[in-house]
Amino acid sequence: MIDEEEAGMTREATTYKPRLIRDKGFYKMLVTLALPVTMQNIIVFLTQMLDTVMLGELGDVAMSASSLANQPFFIFNMLTFGLGSGAAVLTAQYWGMQQLKPIRVIVTMIIRFSMLAGLLLTVAVLTVPEWFMGLFTNEAEVISTGAEYLRIIAYCYVFFGLTNVFYISIRSVESVRIAVVSNVAALVTNVLLNYILIFGKFGAPALGIRGAAYATLAARLLEFTIAVCYMFFFDQKLRIRLRDFFLFDRLLLRDLTVISIPVVANELMWALGTSMQARLLGMLGTSAVAANTIISVVQQLSTVAVFGVASAAAVLIGKAIGEGDMNKAHDRGHTFLLISYLFGLIVMGVILALQRVAVDFYKVEPATKELAHQMMLVAALIGFFVSISGIGIVGILRGGGDTKFSLWIEVIGLWFIAVPAAYFVAFVLKWPIPLVFLVMKIDEPVKVVLFLIRMRGNKWLRNVTRKEI
Repeated sequence: MIDEEEAGMTREATTYKPRLIRDKGFYKMLVTLALPVTMQNIIVFLTQMLDTVMLGELGDVAMSASSLANQPFFIFNMLTFGLGSGAAVLTAQYWGMQQLKPIRVIVTMIIRFSMLAGLLLTVAVLTVPEWFMGLFTNEAEVISTGAEYLRIIAYCYVFFGLTNVFYISIRSVESVRIAVVSNVAALVTNVLLNYILIFGKFGAPALGIRGAAYATLAARLLEFTIAVCYMFFFDQKLRIRLRDFFLFDRLLLRDLTVISIPVVANELMWALGTSMQARLLGMLGTSAVAANTIISVVQQLSTVAVFGVASAAAVLIGKAIGEGDMNKAHDRGHTFLLISYLFGLIVMGVILALQRVAVDFYKVEPATKELAHQMMLVAALIGFFVSISGIGIVGILRGGGDTKFSLWIEVIGLWFIAVPAAYFVAFVLKWPIPLVFLVMKIDEPVKVVLFLIRMRGNKWLRNVTRKEI
């Protein structure tokens, strides 16, 4: 994939000292790409928060059941995010070369695969919903309530498979606004139907947690419809047509496999690790799950801009490599590294500022609130490292085509250290829940150290395209 000329550019980059970019045009591009993704993340956050708030009105069991029942979807979300992000590594560089045909082939291949994966997950969840719930908790009431939710929400996986990978993929060609429009429409739909179906308003039956599932399914269907309509009738960049879904290229598939497998494995390792941590909290009791649900909402809000910047970093670095300018890509990586430090401080501040307001907002047991307050302090500390690892791994390393090392960072930090250590201190040493939560999150500082070591060299800069397709 990389010829002698490109190898020469990489060798030249090894002696290059990266500089902070001061050009206003660069920061204008950064804002143009990051702002819509940040807005999209805020909308997704609001949707999840309002779901949690409304279900919180029904008590700890309903909130915990929906949180744990969403773990299969969370893992699938990470799978599709990994597929889309892996494809975006290639498509961003082809976009820099202004080659559209390979981008169309890559996007349609990845959509087909994600929808197939969604179909398989739907069948599995509908077949044994109680088994999936039993993976995360041993409380019978939570299992039965969560199974009701799963029997409805499972139907959205196939539709989400297309929507998510399509929107992530087209970010690499600097099309970001349509995802915001789609998410706004989904938010409005979800909130209105949640209010109507959970509590039985306007003559509708009060369905409780099943109402929340129906509302989410309707929102996903709307997102799918908007994505398909945009793809076939409004997109002026890729101009995908139905016949493009029959396209296949062996070389591109091989490239996509080499690049995407580490990204997908990275996301799945993270998702499975997070689910193992959710299982641990489920074994520690409903209060621990409910407290973590509240904290997760605040964490997501505090990092919405972080992953907007990470998305912009991946596009801008990948595009520079596609243009053949490794020095420009190196400068951009160095600049985004400094930006990640600034956002780390912002994340810490936001979590601390929202600590009391966020916890007191929920109608949960006093013991759950006290636990959430203690765990929130841990989340604030870890938030600094989340910013650096998020922008560094998702943005800089992936944008540079260095997907394999990104995978190793995740495996070492999460699976070799955080997950086994958390189970050890929880069930062998029997530490208090806030300290267990701290150990659960220790992978973030570890990942930051490994990432910074990688950034000291130049091996993270790789051209992964082919000159002729």
